Amino acid sequence: MSKRPLLLSTLLLFVPVAAGSQDPAPEDPLPEGQTAITAKEIEHHVRFLASDEMQGRLVATEHSRRAARYLARALKRAQLEPAGDDGTFLQAVPFYRTEHEAVPELRVWAGEGDPLPLTYGVDFTARVRGAPVSTSELEVLSVRSVEDLPATADPKVALLFHARAGDAKRWLEERGAPRGKGWGLVLRLGRTKAGKPGSLPRGGFGVVKGELTDDPEEVSVHGEWRTKFDDGQATRVQLVFHGERRIIDDYNVVGCIRGVGTPERPELAKEVIVLSAHYDHLGTRPGRDGGPPIVFNGADDDASGVAAVLEFAEAFAAGPKPARTLVFLLATGEERRILGTYHYVDHPFFPLEETVCNLNFEMLGRPDEVVGGAGKLWLTGYERSTLGPAFAERGIDVVADGRPDQNFFMRSDNIVFVRKGIVGQTLSTYNMHGDYHQPSDDWDALDYEHMEACARAGFAAAQLLADGSVSPEWNEGEPRLGRR
Repeated sequence: MSKRPLLLSTLLLFVPVAAGSQDPAPEDPLPEGQTAITAKEIEHHVRFLASDEMQGRLVATEHSRRAARYLARALKRAQLEPAGDDGTFLQAVPFYRTEHEAVPELRVWAGEGDPLPLTYGVDFTARVRGAPVSTSELEVLSVRSVEDLPATADPKVALLFHARAGDAKRWLEERGAPRGKGWGLVLRLGRTKAGKPGSLPRGGFGVVKGELTDDPEEVSVHGEWRTKFDDGQATRVQLVFHGERRIIDDYNVVGCIRGVGTPERPELAKEVIVLSAHYDHLGTRPGRDGGPPIVFNGADDDASGVAAVLEFAEAFAAGPKPARTLVFLLATGEERRILGTYHYVDHPFFPLEETVCNLNFEMLGRPDEVVGGAGKLWLTGYERSTLGPAFAERGIDVVADGRPDQNFFMRSDNIVFVRKGIVGQTLSTYNMHGDYHQPSDDWDALDYEHMEACARAGFAAAQLLADGSVSPEWNEGEPRLGRR
C-alpha cells in the first residue's frame, strides 16, 4: 500500500471513461524535439496504476477495466491510431469465471430405494471443466477397455472408467469424444481411502474461445464408494452443482503507428514490431481481523513496464514516421497464464505473419547490480537471437540476463509470440527484490531516475527496430519451444 498521499493531479484522473476531457498525463508543453520520456511522466503513470484506489488491477474486475480506460486515454492523447475493436483502443478479451455457492452433491443409486448422498471431499471430488450445470439421473456404464465404449455418445449415461487416466483419454479420443464430449459424466476410481470434507471447488477461469463447450464434468470416487463403484453396485448417479459461470469482458489496450518504409526498403512498412507490457496484477486479499483489504499494487510488476511503453508511444508519435509499423500492446491477464496476450495473437490487428518482433518490457523499477546497476537493462534469452548483440554494438546499455536459472525468457508476454515463431524477448531490470508479488510493491519504492534511463535505452532499442537498422532473427537452433 502507498505510504504517501496521491498527488491532486492523479486524484483528478479517477473519472469515468465518458469524461474524456480529463487527460491522463501531465499537461506541461513539450520542448521542440523532446522525446517526452521523463522521470516525471513515468512516475505519474505508475502512481495512478499502482494507487490503492486501483485495488491491485485484478484481471476481469472493474479496477482492471478502469486501468484499461486510463491507458486508452493515454494512447489517444499521444495521437496513436486505435488498434482495438470497432475503431477504439480497447480489444475485448472475454473471460469466463465459474463461481460456487455450496459444495457439489453426488447422489448414487445402489440397488432399490432412494439415492444415497455422498460427501464432497470425503467420498468424491469433482473437476469442474465446463459450466457448473447439474446432471439428470444418469445410468452408469463400466468401461474396462476401448471395446466397452460405444461409438456414439449418450448424454444420459455416465462413463465409469476402470483404467488409468491416460488410457481413458486415448479411448475417448479414438471414439471421437475427447474429454468425454457428448456423455453425461465421466467417473473415475479414486483413492482407496476416504478424504476429508472439502471446501468450495476452485472457480474455473479462462478466455472464451469461440463458443464455450460444456464438456462433462469429471468425478472421482474414494474410500468405500470406490469399492462399490468398482464392484458394479452403483447403477445410477446424479451430480448437483450450486453455482454458475459468468462471462466478463476485460480489455487489451492497443494502438499503432503505421510504417512508411524507406526509399531503399519500402517493404518495411508491412513489417510489424509489437512493443508490449502487461497492466494487470494480483488484486487484494482480506485484511486481518476484519480490517481493510490488503492491496497488491504491482508498481514494479508491471506498472513500470506499462509506463515505459506509454512513453514510447508518445515519443514515436511526436517524431518522424517509422519505417516499420509499430503496435503498442498493453495486455491484461499476464498474471493469469498470459491470457490477454494469447488472445491478441489469436486476434491481431495486423496479420500475425507480418509481425517480425515483440519487444516486451517488465519490471524496470529497481536497478540490478548483477548487470551494472542504475540505468542498465538486461534482455531475456539474450543468446537466442540477434537482438542483444545488435543493441550492444550500437552503444545501448543492454546486456545478457544475469540469472538464466530463473528462466525469465519463458515467464512473460514475449513467450506467446515466441510460440508463434516470432522473435520475442523482454527487457527488464528485476533484481530479485523481496517486494515481488507482495503488498509492498508500491510506487514510492521505485527509482524513477533509473527508470528514465532505462526507458530512454529501451526507446533507442525500439528505434533500431522501427527504422529497420536491426533485423531480428533467431540464432541457429533457436527457439526450441513447444507450441501452445
